[in-house]
Amino acid sequence: MARSILILFFLTLGFQTLLGADLTESQEQEARAIEGLLIAPCCWRQPVSAHYSPASDEVRAEVREMLASGSTREEILDSYVAEYGERILAKPTTEGFNALAYFLPLIFLIVGAAVAAVAIKKLRPQAAETARPASVKIKSKYAEQLDRELWG
Repeated sequence: MARSILILFFLTLGFQTLLGADLTESQEQEARAIEGLLIAPCCWRQPVSAHYSPASDEVRAEVREMLASGSTREEILDSYVAEYGERILAKPTTEGFNALAYFLPLIFLIVGAAVAAVAIKKLRPQAAETARPASVKIKSKYAEQLDRELWG
């Protein structure tokens, strides 16, 4: 039992060293920020910072290794884009076709508001017709009886 606990301790210690325990505090913060900008390459669903898998652990270790060797955020992101394509980025770039991801919601909001305003205006009940003025008289056999029943 003590032997297995000792082995587990040394494995944990080795794993922490692999993840970059020798990084400065600012480098560690930068590593965490970069992990939030990359999508886990195993399932493409979550950022590396929130995903726990061997592939994510490998990306974390590589990011820390690159930071320790002096690479910048842009260089690290560019290397992952070169390897996996833009799909690896958690936030799409604002160039070309990807710009639609930023502008279409605003356009749909404006068009939707305009459609809603027109629909509300058309569905609003019209003002009731005002009572017929007393000066207008209809000459008909039943007009007088109708006036008495309707208007009193």
